[in-house]
Amino acid sequence: MLLTRRLALALFALAPACQAILPSGPSNVAQGRYYGAGEPEYDDFFLRLYRLQLALKDAPKRIGEPRQKVADALNVGPDPEEIRVALTKRASELQNRGIRYTVAHTVETQPPTLIATGNPTGKDFELKGYLEGGLKSAGELKIDTTAWQKELDELSSKESSLESGVNERFASRSEGERAEITSNLSDGQKIITLLGERTRDLDHATTDFLRAIGTALGEKQLEPAPSESPEDASGEQPEKKTKKGAKGPKPAPEPKPAPSKPKGSSPKPAPAPKPAPAPKSPATPKPAKADTGDAPPPPKPTQGTAKPDFEP
Repeated sequence: MLLTRRLALALFALAPACQAILPSGPSNVAQGRYYGAGEPEYDDFFLRLYRLQLALKDAPKRIGEPRQKVADALNVGPDPEEIRVALTKRASELQNRGIRYTVAHTVETQPPTLIATGNPTGKDFELKGYLEGGLKSAGELKIDTTAWQKELDELSSKESSLESGVNERFASRSEGERAEITSNLSDGQKIITLLGERTRDLDHATTDFLRAIGTALGEKQLEPAPSESPEDASGEQPEKKTKKGAKGPKPAPEPKPAPSKPKGSSPKPAPAPKPAPAPKSPATPKPAKADTGDAPPPPKPTQGTAKPDFEP
């Protein structure tokens, strides 16, 4: 009898301790809070999931607010079909005033833009701003939902392997700690399912809104602008690729190259100048008179009075 009482008291004393080992209440992940397991691979999973919870929490207003502004400017409800009908009518009125709005697409990874022609003022200008903001916000959200869905798929497949490896990877932890990790992983899979549904809803909402605007205003596909002076890794400019069968302007004829001169040849000499006429030979100089010194020249003989130099 005494032993039975002691055993009952012992079990009563152990009850609170057993409850402390097992997790009680919703896990951190289920409450939308970050949970860290203290192991890199597991922490990466919980961190990525927490960031997705935050992003998707604020995502609905990224499509709801701009869509409502466009609807208010058209005096209709936020339903995409109502917006399409009203915007089609408004676009026709704008064209009568020389104004046209067109939705332009460049590449799939960029949000569409609005091209406006004419000079919108007043309510027309206000609508232009709402359309530009709506296209930008919905286009960016469309890109994000695609990335989010891809990441959710990756986390979903990763969760199964992480949960099955808890006992091995956390063998040194207590049973209560391992149970807590497993509970957060299990709730993480449920959160992934809910986030996937919300992501798909957002994707449908953005697609319907963008389609309504594009159908009402008309869409135009723009070619990406070619990059300036593209160069490959070697520093050389790549050859331009032309579409097969595309007709382009005929290239201008290349100028004929000038006849090449043999290497090392000297330029053609200029014609030699004509020889100058030979100078006239100088006149023969007369012999100079003999120098007689200071003696006066002999007197000229007087006729009839001169004596001969010899005797007869």
